[in-house]
Amino acid sequence: MSDALDHLAYSVDRESQAVLSVERLVPEERREANAKALGPLVEDLRRFGDEQKERVRRAIQRRAIEMGFSHPVKPVAAHVAQTAEASKIVVRRKRFGTLPLDDLPPDQWQGYPSGAWAGVPTAALYWCDGQRNLAEVIRLTQMELGPTDFDFVGYFRFLRAHGYVDFARE
Repeated sequence: MSDALDHLAYSVDRESQAVLSVERLVPEERREANAKALGPLVEDLRRFGDEQKERVRRAIQRRAIEMGFSHPVKPVAAHVAQTAEASKIVVRRKRFGTLPLDDLPPDQWQGYPSGAWAGVPTAALYWCDGQRNLAEVIRLTQMELGPTDFDFVGYFRFLRAHGYVDFARE
């Protein structure tokens, strides 16, 4: 249940950001009117997300009763093995775009994929803003692409060792 609720919150947040992204295109003199026009749209998204979360809760409770559980089911966050270590690391990118590793011979990639074509490391890299810790980057990447057993900590340490990124904190 926790995963479903987290995905709904993530989707509402991303969709709200998409709606609000038009604000940067609006001339200064029309921004207040634009904000008033967008407010109800964002509120509709929030309300829809809340309704969907309630549907998930009801469906899970209904299924729990069918299975003979007498107590309400509560959400339990899934444990990600890398979370403790990753929460201490903040990655700062040194350049824009993907990291194809073209300047390294493939036998020096230590089994890590090229960022030119591999979705998980590319998405994770785009979430690295020098502010979010790596645990949050992992969470956001998995919200976007689904569960993975990718070694995020090892990958970003590899990138740092080869000068592609820095750690603002470790």
